[in-house]
Amino acid sequence: MPEFLNELMKTGFNALVKLMVGFSIGTGAGAAVCWYYGIPMGLSVIGGILVLGIALALISDLGFFS
Repeated sequence: MPEFLNELMKTGFNALVKLMVGFSIGTGAGAAVCWYYGIPMGLSVIGGILVLGIALALISDLGFFS
């Protein structure tokens, strides 16, 4: 039983890290665009949310976590 839980935690942590990296890249790209065009930086989070939403929508279709 502990081996099953260990594998489950490892898989869950791996998926969480991938989503966090995607969110960070999206937010960073959004911040660069906001800085370039003089838009308030608070809107850069929209880029991270957009990337996160696309990744979650494509998880089962493209094997994002494989």
